[in-house]
Amino acid sequence: MGERTHPDNCLWIFFCCGGQPILGIIKGIIIVGPIFVISLFGFTGIAFVLLPLDIFFTYKAICKTSIIEINLKILIILLLPIVFISWPFLVVIGGSIFGFFYGLFCPTVRTFDNNYHIIFGGFIDVFKDIFHFINSFWEYNYLDYFSYLIIHIEKRKVVKPFDINFIQIIIGLILAVYGSVVGVIGGCLMWFIKLIPSIYKLYKSLFEIYCEQKCLEMFMYSIIFLLAFVSTPVGGVLTILGYIGYGLYGGFFCAVEGYKHNIGRGIISIWIILRQMDYISNDIIFEKEFSCLPNCEDKCLKQKEQPKKREDDINLNVEKN
Repeated sequence: MGERTHPDNCLWIFFCCGGQPILGIIKGIIIVGPIFVISLFGFTGIAFVLLPLDIFFTYKAICKTSIIEINLKILIILLLPIVFISWPFLVVIGGSIFGFFYGLFCPTVRTFDNNYHIIFGGFIDVFKDIFHFINSFWEYNYLDYFSYLIIHIEKRKVVKPFDINFIQIIIGLILAVYGSVVGVIGGCLMWFIKLIPSIYKLYKSLFEIYCEQKCLEMFMYSIIFLLAFVSTPVGGVLTILGYIGYGLYGGFFCAVEGYKHNIGRGIISIWIILRQMDYISNDIIFEKEFSCLPNCEDKCLKQKEQPKKREDDINLNVEKN
């Protein structure tokens, strides 16, 4: 409450009886609808309006760049439609989630901030913030992105352009698809197995934080605690996005490792990603650093170097003789 209320104010009793969290939640409920709509249509509108320009300038930069040769250009041109189709939908999901949570919790949190008016603080500032974020998103997409394409890709000059053999591209695509499929399936199975323990861990952490508060603070924050208590299962379910995202990254990792080393390394690389995922989740949920999957970190790393080593050994033996 700070200096915003005092015993001579009629709000004093209301706030002393735990009314401040109630006021914050009410303010959040009032403002979340408009903020959600502005965020959704603002970010999504920019993504759709600039999509034709994104497509044109990206393809133009890829075709004119001297950084890469023709094989990689063809590969990127074939893969770019996936990015352009996914981009607006990702913006829709991100704008919706951001608008809802920012509109709901920002006024609630600012109710406890002495720098804001206890009743009206947090309303106008939230609108200013959301318009600022939308404007920053526009500047990034309309100015920064196109400038980066022109300066660092289209007009950049290199002495030796980078390229990949066509067969290596085919192998990389196969490894990427294989790694993504295995990574997503393995990640979803891992999430399903650890869903209940993760929710239990979230509840345990929530109760520990709540029990560390003083009696008055526990009473004042009781409504916020109840909201967190109800939304905890939702957070546990949403963790599947992290598992899926990390699994998709596994496909890219397989392609890169296959190119750097050999096909065998590319095949087992997805199991390295799954092991890391299992290790990290076990550390967070069970607070134990272990993984049930075998360690493949050192497998198939030196296969390409073996012929060279044998030749060096022969040369050394000849010199000795």
